[in-house]
Amino acid sequence: MDASNLVVQEESEDAFVLTNLARQLGRNIPRFAELKAFKDGREMVDESSVPQGVDPDAAPVYQKIRHFGSLNLARRISEAVTDHQQPNGFRRIGDEDSESEAVDGMYRRCRMATMLRRDTFPDAGDYGCAYGYVGRGMGGRYIRSVSPWECVMSDDGDSAVMYTFDAMNQRECMDLFRLSRDDSGYPVKVYSRTAVREAESRSLLAESDDEGIDKILDDNKEWDPGNDWEWEGDENNDFDYALRCGSLPIVQYSTPDGKGLFEPHLPTLKRIDRQLFDRLCITMMQAFRQRALKGELPQAYAEDDPLVLSGQVNAGDPIDYSNAFRMAPAAMWNLPEGVDVWESQVTETTSLQANIVGDIKQLAATSGIPLDVLSPDVQGSAAGADLKREGLKFKVENLNMLAADAITLMLRMAMVLDGDASAADADFEMMWKPVDTTSQLELAQAAQLEYSTGLKSRKTILTHSYGFTAQDIAEDDMNRLSDQFNLQPVTTGAQPATSAAATPATGWDVGTLGTDDMQAVDDGLPEAF
Repeated sequence: MDASNLVVQEESEDAFVLTNLARQLGRNIPRFAELKAFKDGREMVDESSVPQGVDPDAAPVYQKIRHFGSLNLARRISEAVTDHQQPNGFRRIGDEDSESEAVDGMYRRCRMATMLRRDTFPDAGDYGCAYGYVGRGMGGRYIRSVSPWECVMSDDGDSAVMYTFDAMNQRECMDLFRLSRDDSGYPVKVYSRTAVREAESRSLLAESDDEGIDKILDDNKEWDPGNDWEWEGDENNDFDYALRCGSLPIVQYSTPDGKGLFEPHLPTLKRIDRQLFDRLCITMMQAFRQRALKGELPQAYAEDDPLVLSGQVNAGDPIDYSNAFRMAPAAMWNLPEGVDVWESQVTETTSLQANIVGDIKQLAATSGIPLDVLSPDVQGSAAGADLKREGLKFKVENLNMLAADAITLMLRMAMVLDGDASAADADFEMMWKPVDTTSQLELAQAAQLEYSTGLKSRKTILTHSYGFTAQDIAEDDMNRLSDQFNLQPVTTGAQPATSAAATPATGWDVGTLGTDDMQAVDDGLPEAF
């Protein structure tokens, strides 16, 4: 790879940063290609695993087994975590109503629920990082996702490169984004520059190019950006919204170690695939058992041979054994005296299957994924299952904390870009739905105990245990008022059936509301509770 700058006749600091980041992006491509192959279940055992010197007719069979001789556990490891990441709205810290309609509105306008589920969370889970871009040019949608295949950021977060291919104008573009700081470390300037070159097709491998990925897996070649790029135009300083928030318009969300969730376990995954490949080869090849004849076969017909006596052949004619032992239903073999048939025995594959199961258990233990997610035939107690899921819960909560910082930063920039300058200094908290998959009965019992002992308020329980948003709680308060006012008045000597029917098992709504209870309803529950 050429060590010179990418930009022709340019020795500036911007050219140096662009060159380093572009080459870092190129180094990521072989790694991403391998991870995507495992995520899609398209990984194959090494070609050297195919036995050498086999019959040419058998070679295609081995190659076929390479294609389907894999067990796609990588997808389950990744999705077991990302599927549990469920955003549940935002609230402004210190807000009386514990909510921020402006943030929720921007979240919906930018269709971030779709972006996070489809792009951001899967990218971070698979490749260890994901990117989002905040800017103009998309109408009211200021935020869009950027694939890690086309973007890279420096370790300090002050520079980033984003690659695009303009098919209409047949040129490649690399946008360099930089954030300048003063001597005290405070941001003073955010700008971008664009480097372009003519190209009939994109030179950087696309994530959707399966054929290109297969080629990269074979030759393990990095992307070489070349050194024939030229700057287009001057600096673009139209990033006041990013400067106000102290960030580049590109935001990175990364896992703690910058690796995909299943990337540290690739050796184990490859070992499982290799054992599965071996078992399939043994099973398929031994289906055609080898047979042999033990003893001395006569080479010519004798006088008393049945075929000679019947006149079909003459004595002394050579015997043709090519059709003598045909494999067909009800076929009979005429074996000469003293000749036996030997048949190869079936190879036992139970030990191979046991090894695969053992490796899956080790994979579950080292990856922090419950075994029943990776293997369907797991037995054990409910308490043991809950204990095993604690690792998954902590992993999800850790990624939620990292994601919340990046997501709230993008939303703050989008709100500033939309005209709300106060959002730059606002402190937002991202809410998440509970990770625990507790049954409704257990959840209700725990909530009743927490409330009756005064440990938590009703709103806190609904927010953190049930995953209610501020809008959900407000709607529930209105429904409670409606239910109470629809009850029949209590008559002397009898309790109306409607009141008893309206009493839930948890004891949260017992009795009727009087005038003195109205203030308590505003606070969340009747005074009696």
